[in-house]
Amino acid sequence: MKNALLTILFALFVVFASGQSQRFVLFEEFTNACCGPCASQNPAFDALLTANAGKCTSIKYHTNWPGPDPMNAHNPSEVGTRVTYYGVTGVPYAAMDGTPVSGSSYLGAPANTTQAKIDYEYAVPAPFELYINQSLSAGNDSIYVTMLGKATQEVSGTFVAHIAVIEKHIHFNSAPGTNGEKDFYNVMKKMLPSASGTTLSGTFSTGDYFIIEQAWKLANVYNINELSVVGFIQNNQNKNVQQAAITSSTPIDGVYANDVELMQIGNLTPTYCISTISPTLTIRNNGSSPLTGVTIMYGVNGNMQSFEWSGNLNFLEKADIQLPEASFTLAHENNLVLYAVNPNMVNDEYKKNDTINYAFPDALQVGTTATVKIKTDNKPQETTWVITDPNGIIVGSGGPYANSTTTYTENVNLDFGTCYQFTIYDAGGDGVCCENGYGYYKLTSGSTTIESGTQFGSSESAQFYSQSGVGIPQPNNVFKASVYPNPAAGAATLNFSTDTPEKASVCVFDMLGNVVLNTPARQYDAGQHEILLDCAKLPSGLYNVRIAAGDKAINLKMTVNK
Repeated sequence: MKNALLTILFALFVVFASGQSQRFVLFEEFTNACCGPCASQNPAFDALLTANAGKCTSIKYHTNWPGPDPMNAHNPSEVGTRVTYYGVTGVPYAAMDGTPVSGSSYLGAPANTTQAKIDYEYAVPAPFELYINQSLSAGNDSIYVTMLGKATQEVSGTFVAHIAVIEKHIHFNSAPGTNGEKDFYNVMKKMLPSASGTTLSGTFSTGDYFIIEQAWKLANVYNINELSVVGFIQNNQNKNVQQAAITSSTPIDGVYANDVELMQIGNLTPTYCISTISPTLTIRNNGSSPLTGVTIMYGVNGNMQSFEWSGNLNFLEKADIQLPEASFTLAHENNLVLYAVNPNMVNDEYKKNDTINYAFPDALQVGTTATVKIKTDNKPQETTWVITDPNGIIVGSGGPYANSTTTYTENVNLDFGTCYQFTIYDAGGDGVCCENGYGYYKLTSGSTTIESGTQFGSSESAQFYSQSGVGIPQPNNVFKASVYPNPAAGAATLNFSTDTPEKASVCVFDMLGNVVLNTPARQYDAGQHEILLDCAKLPSGLYNVRIAAGDKAINLKMTVNK
């Protein structure tokens, strides 16, 4: 017995030392309740998957062909995205870890799946560990999902993390389609945040990890007791699934004991003409030990100061921090840096999530009149705005509004040589957007757009100079830019114009300051130009789009909504 234990321990050590993880195999099947071959192949396929529940799991995507299917009707768009991803032209069709199952039948036939194929794939080491937890809200109307992935070896690729909420078993008393099937398994109900998944880093070193938290308000669920979650990491370069997992009742814990992550920053404007800044910061304890204190260093253009935070955060709990005002010397191009040190008075064991950078230029100098245009959504009473001077005195305001889907335009006279701040508020916390219909706001002066947007949460601000030679003078040549459509889905176009030849490039940043999309710099002649932004792989959310040309730059907001 002792020798057997030593042999097992030695084997575990070898697996750990070589950076390999036990693979959990993922099958993705495309099926339909009116498909005759599906009805003939699914029973044996499902029985084989059930017999290998410790080695594999599955996600079933119900298409809308060859006939109507109520399970497709619940989420046709996300099924369609996966159909397009794999190039599926007929059902049934099955992929094992991203590769269509081959065999004596046609490529992708579920009937091609055998015990030998499952065993072979299961024996291939995975470069990641993957863990998932789920919970329901108190009212059983929402599901909350946490997924943690950890690299156990160095690996690179175009990685995307997918989360699929499934209904494990759906039974109909009468067949819902024409093929006679009444029982369906692991039916995809929702992919979080969307079928595009969450873009991950392209390079992982051993010990690198990611944590994704998502929520979904339940819809079209037959039995909430059958809800489960399947997660997987896929390499879009070759569609290979790197690792998969199903939800577990074992709680997820931190990879490291002392590990604080800077999640997001707020209370910022895209440009500044006032040389003080008061950012808000959200931190999260990613460590297995409770976080009771941490030092936050922050400042603009190298002028750093510190703030001592104290509290008590358990694993994955968050805290919102209002940092004291910091002064800086305003330049054409500025950079705010925030980073955390000494969590619990010890070194942070994972430093790759400790820092946020936020780049911003100085504000535009515009005319002596600002124009605010608001198109209301279906809750106009939630929208208000103000323009204030450096002393906080309101020089213009608007809202709440009475009429939905109505455009309001108001002009505000400005003094010469003054820095102003425009702030728009939404009492509902979702901008003029989304579930309440799509409105927008646009702040202009003459032909110059200062700021515009749709989805901005509870508030959004912009600073600008009124016309004068005071402050930092802007270049005389004309440089304008806009993004459309906004919100965007698959693609957006950045339209810009310049009256001089310029070398221009575009970067798209997420709200943490990470570059998620960029175009290489190229020379443009004077005139109007368009740059296509491929948003297909970007998760839904708010992004900063920055176009730089010569010594000029413009920051824009772009919403991706799928």
